[in-house]
Amino acid sequence: MTITLEAGGTHLYVGARGTVRDGRLSAAPSVKPPPCMVVFSDGVFTAGTLTPQGGTEWQLAVDGYTTARGTAIPAKRWLVEMTCIGGTLSFRAKAKLT
Repeated sequence: MTITLEAGGTHLYVGARGTVRDGRLSAAPSVKPPPCMVVFSDGVFTAGTLTPQGGTEWQLAVDGYTTARGTAIPAKRWLVEMTCIGGTLSFRAKAKLT
């Protein structure tokens, strides 16, 4: 099952936040990182993968995309932290990896 992440903005940056809308995260070792879909606030979406890094940290690899205003965003990797607040699983970008 594809995991859907809903970002709070049109792109990710250190400190950016969002929520996990669909799918289940599993920290179990996997040969292939599970696919995810990142949906941005302008309605644009792109594919990616989530790889557990230990504890609450995950590596989020996001494919390149173009924002609704036409800005090209290249593929990037992020270190994100997952937290559950009030029953909602949320993420925060902690660091840009590439």
